[in-house]
Amino acid sequence: MTRDARTDDYTRAVLRVPDLGDRGLVLRPRTDGNVLGTFPFAAPVHVVTAHNPGLERLSAAENAARQTALEAELDERGLRHWRSVAGAEDGSHAEEGALVVGLDDEDACALGAAWGQDAVFRWSPTAWTVLACDDTPSVALGWEITSST
Repeated sequence: MTRDARTDDYTRAVLRVPDLGDRGLVLRPRTDGNVLGTFPFAAPVHVVTAHNPGLERLSAAENAARQTALEAELDERGLRHWRSVAGAEDGSHAEEGALVVGLDDEDACALGAAWGQDAVFRWSPTAWTVLACDDTPSVALGWEITSST
């Protein structure tokens, strides 16, 4: 799979955060500038994962161990985070991650790169952005949120 194809996968990913809010949250990408819902944070947040770095496709056990280590790193850094799952709308592919409060774009991208990721997500009041962890252009999208129940 090419880098461009992997970036396209990021732009179609649906984010599920089951423990955020009273009923959980589902975020779906929309066209750039098209936002539907109320942003629930005071500042932009980021989504990072340790699953399947770059072209690698690891076993479920390897991905789980990497994600546990990433979450331990977030805890050590004192960063508030929620478990998340990003993937295809139909559930055919999904990767666990963490929605993190308290990172800026540079730190989020550095963290993603350290875990071998092509990109991380930034969610702000105005955009759902695929932030490249390398020199690939980032992609700004709109967003829509609903509860998960």
